[in-house]
Amino acid sequence: MGQILIRNIDDEVHARLKAKAADADKSLEQYVRDVLAREVQPTKEKLLAKAQEIRSRSKRTMTADEYQAFIDEMKAERDARLDFLLPDNAD
Repeated sequence: MGQILIRNIDDEVHARLKAKAADADKSLEQYVRDVLAREVQPTKEKLLAKAQEIRSRSKRTMTADEYQAFIDEMKAERDARLDFLLPDNAD
């Protein structure tokens, strides 16, 4: 694991961090680790924006309705071929 040394932290900032850590029942070190970890986590908005950017670069995909229409069309063509090859002999 990496380490960070932060120098010249304002005394008031240090005191507030210590108080927040105590309120959270954590050591100052653990509290600051948690704050830093939270800070670098991408937000939901950033994740959605990234997904949209990737999606915009990909090939267009069918909607569910378009996919169902495609399946229905393929089934109809299959049935037409089968009707041609195997006509009913119910005379």
